[in-house]
Amino acid sequence: MSNESTLATNVEKLNISSDSPVVVIGSGLAGLATSNQLVNKYQIPIVLVEKEASLGGNSIKASSGINGAVTATQAALKVEDSPELFLKDTIKSAKGKGLEPLMDKLTADSKFAISWLQDEFDLKLDLLAQLGGHSAARTHRSSGKLPPGFEIVSALSKNLKTLAEEKPDLVKIQLDARVTDIKVDDNKNVVGVEFTNKDGQSEIIKTNHVVFCSGGFGFSKEMLKEYAPELIDLPTTNGKQTTGDGQKILQRLGADLIDMDQIQVHPTGFVDPNDPDSQWKFLGAEALRGLGGILLNPNTGKRFVNELTTRDIVTDTIQAECVNKETGNVRSLLVLGEGIYEQLKNNLDFYMFKKLIKKITLNQVVEDYKLPITADELAKHLIEYSNESPDQFGRSLITRNFGENINTETNVFIGEVTPVVHFTMGGAKINTAAEVIAKDGTVLAKGLYAAGEVSGGVHGANRLGGSSLLECVVFGRTAADSIANSK
Repeated sequence: MSNESTLATNVEKLNISSDSPVVVIGSGLAGLATSNQLVNKYQIPIVLVEKEASLGGNSIKASSGINGAVTATQAALKVEDSPELFLKDTIKSAKGKGLEPLMDKLTADSKFAISWLQDEFDLKLDLLAQLGGHSAARTHRSSGKLPPGFEIVSALSKNLKTLAEEKPDLVKIQLDARVTDIKVDDNKNVVGVEFTNKDGQSEIIKTNHVVFCSGGFGFSKEMLKEYAPELIDLPTTNGKQTTGDGQKILQRLGADLIDMDQIQVHPTGFVDPNDPDSQWKFLGAEALRGLGGILLNPNTGKRFVNELTTRDIVTDTIQAECVNKETGNVRSLLVLGEGIYEQLKNNLDFYMFKKLIKKITLNQVVEDYKLPITADELAKHLIEYSNESPDQFGRSLITRNFGENINTETNVFIGEVTPVVHFTMGGAKINTAAEVIAKDGTVLAKGLYAAGEVSGGVHGANRLGGSSLLECVVFGRTAADSIANSK
């Protein structure tokens, strides 16, 4: 059987009536945004290929929110912001790395990303937080019970699953399918996608358009050893799906991989008291600090950093100052007052259910964590910051969520945290149309796109909290628009 016949046969197996559906690789938010934009706006058939047994990828775990500047939510809450200010924050965070045109697109399109989720999928996204490195409150989440990543992924997944049942000629979801190669002809046109199905058999889908949305490589010890060996012993928040498969395939095709050594270590991965040495950690959402949480150094019992500076600075400070001299473990204490509970009820209830956070008095804090100060000294330490704006670390009003009368019996929410490998900023270089770029600066192949953590250049040396979900929506939709305009 000829290769062309094999392609046709496998398309028929997938019940796709179009001669050439778009193949979207990966079902995190980038893949879901790409797919929904293609089928909802343009009625272009897609095959969504996912190597795991369910949809959602790493995006489903995102717990702080999604950024947007000049949104309806900001207007309703009287928050002043602008795409220019958001861009300025992003460029500052990137520290000379990355590609400014991609950052410009990310920030300029952010308001459209938020309105798309609100209008198309009826998501509230009615609450805001100001996370580290941001000059305004622009990280959106909903006032319902679901964390933002789970809520957004669930809504977009539901739409695709419904369409897959009702319109199988428009949407096909292929689970347990690991992509192994992209077929490109002599004229640099994409012609097919090869993957291994759940039975271990190789199949090929005929297509002229492929969008890589396969995620990062934070779970891959092999790739961490190659690009950032100093991080190989750190625990990670990444699931087993983030193994860099997409980067490897794209590199083999000739893609320009950029900023691969720029790997974000998040300062607050929860240490599970029942399994403190686990190499996998639940992420302590940045919103916990953004809405008033503080960090204490167990070696002193006191604050030591502006918790709302960028993640890399907070992480570096923790690693420098919070080392246990006896064990060598790097730990800090994340502390929140009762006044924060209503704003973060769902997060805190989940963390307490998992026994990652507990609610205790300052007396118990000093006793349980063997702090070298008294509970009275700890209370006074918290009080001294309530009257200074900004405080000595450059942060304003950090104790308002602890109440007016802070004393040794004041209740707080507290958990032990440690730095964790969280996000890989590097990946395949793309342009503002989401096309994959070759090492010579040209488009690698006609019909080849990438969006989300598999791509590089959007964040540079450090990613702002709330910009990962945004990147997925902006560049996923961009890839879809580019494909529609190319047809």
